[in-house]
Order: sequence, then structure tokens, then C-alpha cells
Amino acid sequence: MIPALATLHLAQQDGRLQARTELTLPPVGKHLEGLNGEAVLARLSLIYRQCSEAQRWAAISLIEEARDVRPNAVTVAARDQALALEWVTEHSWQLWRIAHEVLPTCPKRLQLLTRWRQTLAEHRDALCAMRHVPGSAVSPVALTSLRSWIAEWEALVWTPLQQALDLHSWDRLFVTPSAIQQALESGPASRVACTNPGLMARLSALWHELWLAVDAVSKPGSLTGPEGIVPPVIPGQVAAARGTLQHRCQWQKDRVTDYQITIPSSGTLTAIAASLDGVAVPESDEWRQALGVWILSHAPCMEVAIVDVTESEYA
Repeated sequence: MIPALATLHLAQQDGRLQARTELTLPPVGKHLEGLNGEAVLARLSLIYRQCSEAQRWAAISLIEEARDVRPNAVTVAARDQALALEWVTEHSWQLWRIAHEVLPTCPKRLQLLTRWRQTLAEHRDALCAMRHVPGSAVSPVALTSLRSWIAEWEALVWTPLQQALDLHSWDRLFVTPSAIQQALESGPASRVACTNPGLMARLSALWHELWLAVDAVSKPGSLTGPEGIVPPVIPGQVAAARGTLQHRCQWQKDRVTDYQITIPSSGTLTAIAASLDGVAVPESDEWRQALGVWILSHAPCMEVAIVDVTESEYA
């Protein structure tokens, strides 16, 4: 299967940026045609490494709806706990990676990542694997709170990252107009109601949601519950770490005839291009490096290659 590929085509004309994105996604739906529910879940677990909990929960919810099965509240809480842990994994990695891009190499920060990943893996291994079985009755598990890690994350990642970005003055080099954000995005910056977010607002949203999710891991059901951080899961729709994930399926005798997946990064990438198109080229000599970090702050689920097409388009 072809990998997901994202390219930002960027050009300069008359002192302004021209931007468009190109997104190539694998034909996942075609690989699910003719499969029953259990086979769909097995295939999705092989295809998706990032946000796999959200992907499987979106699929399970459609399968259970088709079979007229309503999961009990305890099972929903177990799935909620696993999704919260996925948020922690995705948000923490994105913040650490951005710090690694901006800051000098730090052995203690590398060691933090190694120990953190080991702890998250132990937490994942403790979850009940039956949560991915449609109609199953499973319970959340008691997990040691990750809240005790916040001091290390602040000292080695968050505080030095803030200080470095202040020195670079990158915060408002690139901004997403609220109209574009509201129309196309559904990730952390939108969930915490940022207005015209720049770089620091997006990073602050990631940081804020990281520790909300840490607490939700210890309080199963609090991420997607009736009074949760995000709305409850409805068939095919899940609040993934990066934004709203949507699955749609048509069945014939428990077999897939058409399956469609809309990932949140599709809208995010469109928003990135729309926010850049037509804006003045920044005066900062570091604007290209800042652009790369700004794109990372959107937490896209794939690498985004930035290609300068000025000569080819305006020669």
C-alpha cells in the first residue's frame, strides 16, 4: 500500500507567498471491501500506527451500529481510557519533537523521552485487548498516574522551548485566520478555542491537552463522556488526538461494500495552505525554519515536504 504523502508547494511572487498543498493518501477503503467487521478491524490495525485507537473505535462504532449492539458504559470507559492514553502519546511526542528541532541536543531530554515511552508502553500493555472486539464487555484498568512527570517535562521541554521561541520572535510570523481555522480544523487549537492562533497558541493548546489527557487516563470516561473534554463518540466519528476522525461504511450482509475515512489532517493541510496564500514574505531570515516548526505545531499525521516552486511557476 502506498504511504501517505503531503507536500506544501510554496512560491514567492511580488513579495507575497503562494501556497497549495498536495495530499496523497493510500486507498484504504478498497482494501476493506468485502471484509466483515472483525476483518476490517484487523486490517486497520495493520494499516494505522498513528491514532490507531481512534481508527479502531470509529470502526467498532459502525460495526456495532450495523449489528444493533450498544456497548455498555463500562466498555465505553475502557475505550475512552485507551483513547486518552493515545492523546498523551501523540501530543507528548509532537511537543518533544518540536523542542528537538528548536533546542540544542540535550542528553537529559533524550533520556526523558526513552523513559516516558517505556512507561507509556507499559500502560498500553496493561489495557484489555478485548476492547477492540465489537460487543465485548470489558473494564478500564487501574494505571499509575502520569501527572508526576509534569515537572520534568516543564524543565526539559516546555520551559526551554518557550524561552527559545521568544528569543527567535517566531510567534506571529504565521497565523491562521479564525475563519479558516473554524472551517477546516478540528484539532487542539480549535478544541481549546484559540482565536487567530500563531505558533505559541498552537503549542500551548498541545501542552494543555496533553495534561488534560494525562488526567483522563486515570479517570476513564472523562475524555469522551457526557461531560467530557470532547463530545461522546457517535457511530463513525471520534475525537482523535489531531482532530475529528470520520468513518463511513455501507454494508451488505455484514460485508463492506463501501468504506470511506476522512482524517483530520486533510483539513489541517488545507488550512495551512490557505493561511499562507497571499501573505507577505516575512522579513525574518529564519522564516523558513519557523515555517517548518509552525507546520509541526498543527500536528499533521504525516511528514510535510516543503517544496519551493518559485522558479518553475514564475520563470
